[in-house]
Amino acid sequence: MIEGHVNESLESVVEIGIKRGDAVTMIPAIVDTGFSGSLCLAEQHVDQLAMTFQFVERYELANGEVIAKDVFRGSIMFDGREQEVELILTASQDTLIGASLLKGYKIMIDYPGRTVRIE
Repeated sequence: MIEGHVNESLESVVEIGIKRGDAVTMIPAIVDTGFSGSLCLAEQHVDQLAMTFQFVERYELANGEVIAKDVFRGSIMFDGREQEVELILTASQDTLIGASLLKGYKIMIDYPGRTVRIE
């Protein structure tokens, strides 16, 4: 089970670990069920994750714009275990966890209590 919080902007936030060799860096990530990929990593963390280029994929943004993004593969710690995931990079300050990473989980968000639980 993963526990997190609802921040002041009403975003559901949990921590994930990004891996480079044996080093794991814990970072906050926003749960974004509207993102169908696994992980959208803020570029500020790129040096903390070992990753390899996989392919280029097209994504449709919320405003309808279609963009092409490089897709990488890297190891993260999620739910207490290491997982290989496909990820894209973003210039945003926010890292997003998408539906592909969450598809085997149940998400509970308690807005009044400001808690998030993924199990």
